[in-house]
Amino acid sequence: MKILMVTMAMNIGGAETHILELCRELNRRGHDVTLASFGGVYADELVSLGVKHVRLPLHTKNPAAVMTAYRGLERLIRDGGFDLVHAHARIPAFICGLLHDRMKFRFVTTAHLNFSMNALWRRISRWGERVMAVSDDIADYLVTEYGYPREKIYLTINGIDTQKFSPDIPFDGLLASHGLTKERRRIVYISRLDADRADPAYRLIEIAPKIAENFPDTDILVVGGGTEFDTLREMAENVNKTAGRNLVTMTGAVSNINEYAAASDVFIGVSRSVLEAMSAAKPVIVAGGQGALGIFDETKVTPAVDTNFCCRGFDLADGDTLYGWIADCLNRSPEELAAMGAFNRAFVMEHYTANRMAADYEKMYRAALAAPVPFKGKADVVVSGYYGFGNMGDESLLDVIAATLAEEIPGVKIAALTRHPKEDAKRTGLRCVSRFSPAAVRTIAGAKLLLSGGGSLLQDSTSRRSLKYYAGVLGIAEMSGVKAYIYANGIGPVRDASNRKLTAKVVDRAAEVSVRDADSADELRRIGVKRESIRVTADPAFLIRPYDEHRLAKTMERIGVKDGFFAVSLRLPVQKTAENPMSVADDMVQTCAKITETYGLIPFVIPMQTVQDSGICEYFVEQYNQRMKQNGHETYSALLYTPENAPELIGVLSKAAFVIGMRLHSIIFASSAEVPVVGLAYDPKVSSMMKALGQPFVVELGASADIHAETFACVERIMENRDAIGRSLAERAAEMRNRCREDLKMAHDLVK
Repeated sequence: MKILMVTMAMNIGGAETHILELCRELNRRGHDVTLASFGGVYADELVSLGVKHVRLPLHTKNPAAVMTAYRGLERLIRDGGFDLVHAHARIPAFICGLLHDRMKFRFVTTAHLNFSMNALWRRISRWGERVMAVSDDIADYLVTEYGYPREKIYLTINGIDTQKFSPDIPFDGLLASHGLTKERRRIVYISRLDADRADPAYRLIEIAPKIAENFPDTDILVVGGGTEFDTLREMAENVNKTAGRNLVTMTGAVSNINEYAAASDVFIGVSRSVLEAMSAAKPVIVAGGQGALGIFDETKVTPAVDTNFCCRGFDLADGDTLYGWIADCLNRSPEELAAMGAFNRAFVMEHYTANRMAADYEKMYRAALAAPVPFKGKADVVVSGYYGFGNMGDESLLDVIAATLAEEIPGVKIAALTRHPKEDAKRTGLRCVSRFSPAAVRTIAGAKLLLSGGGSLLQDSTSRRSLKYYAGVLGIAEMSGVKAYIYANGIGPVRDASNRKLTAKVVDRAAEVSVRDADSADELRRIGVKRESIRVTADPAFLIRPYDEHRLAKTMERIGVKDGFFAVSLRLPVQKTAENPMSVADDMVQTCAKITETYGLIPFVIPMQTVQDSGICEYFVEQYNQRMKQNGHETYSALLYTPENAPELIGVLSKAAFVIGMRLHSIIFASSAEVPVVGLAYDPKVSSMMKALGQPFVVELGASADIHAETFACVERIMENRDAIGRSLAERAAEMRNRCREDLKMAHDLVK
């Protein structure tokens, strides 16, 4: 890949070292890397390794400098032929974001820390088509503060060059340059000494006399530069005068960090610097300007990793606390200290190598390059469906249709007709057009293919206007000479005679038609469709890839769920009764209470479409918890869970014992996760999907005499045969995926 890396400057610092190691490793792997920055010692080092560098004033918010950097990057991107542009830090990301709007190159960013936030920065901050976060808490910050889609956030680590940061690095010359001797022990603190980071340096110098009194063979080195350097140096000089010797050495900014790490007997720092010292097999105290964890050992792994060794959310270390940790280390035997160092180096070698970091970035790069391309001009494919209404099942269809089309047809230009085009474009990365606007007509007319689907679009059970809208969209394509593909649709019911006639007309005139189940094909024949070719395929949601195990584990921890649960998806019936619109929830409370008492499982309740489903789901949770309390089972409480995206939900469902689902896509997601499911059939499409999956566990809500008894009977059968049912679903889901891929090949042929 040919990559343009853009950052502010490349002087000493944690983010800068991250970029240095990333560029170095990508270069080793054969990628063509160009760096744009204001320069610095690390830029010079990369140039010596063969990485090209372009100097631009990206380090300042000065308007003249920003304009110069904008024009320089514009020329560089226009002429450079880069596969993608990768921005670090807010100023470079802002400039690259402006250029991306105009030039439509592939654009990714890295979030190195959770910046201070105000309304202006929130408004102007730019994030790429994919974002790499260097810790879980930064990923959460991006979702919370910016509303960035979690499924487009990737996680990596601060990769360390374990050869450069090694216990074998010589440091005799370094000691001589400071007038120090090898026989004495050394406490080394490394950090940028700015106001928001220098607190441990102040505490260390304050306690230096106490360290000298109790450990007279020990010297202290404070390494780094910044806005607090002069004040700290003055403090150190006063301490040294009182001590009558050079107790505290202030080095200023240096580039040979690896030598200082190797020279330490006890190291203090956070983030990358502490990992570098660990790679050099040193005992470390994790303490910085955002908090402190203390001496690193196996008990500190989780909080250290979760905060990228930055201690965000933990208390700062006062002088007494810091002294206690230092004294603990200095009082240990050489053998104990060596064992601590060996543990630390092994930890870095396993989890924090530059090789792993580069692999994480390559994964993100490949995902960005495989996604639908940003474009100017006409779209190749326009996707029409029930998009932008907050229904997770339908929104996931748009995501997976666009992603898989882009994989099948590299370079394809995709637009979507949605309800909220601005918000939907931010979430999907697609060009989104208001589904009722004149622009929608122009977008369809300029395309090669209209893809109508998936979902149940041609039906009049929810609204006659809905069917006429989707038929009208197909009619616009026909009048414009644009091929129309009715794509993996669920059909019906269509009850009105005029709607049946209209449906038959648009289906017969489409270039290609596929339906997601055999019942839909039969419905088209009953309606009067005459075309010979109606392919039975599968819902595109079967192609959604769930979260990987690491991300899923973090999700389960975040939402507070462990093993021992089943999932429930409820919605209000389409035809609400005036007497009791919550009757389904009341039946499910009775059923789920019995499930809990019988199997010890708790219900995990999922509103798939927040606006429509939250009321009944919240009602269920309240009634269930009240019932369990009355029955003396206060320890069992139902949980309400609103998933952020379909890959997350499929991953969570994979850990459930089974699923009870009303929403169609709760059934599809469960079967895709190979988890048994009971279908609550409020609509024929639920029964049709369960039949397509070969699953008999269906409760017909409109016809059942005893919903509670029938549902519990299904659960009993599932619990007796879970493994066999799971294997059956795995086979059927694989078959469904193969059918979906046939749809993609057909779309490819129609576009080309």
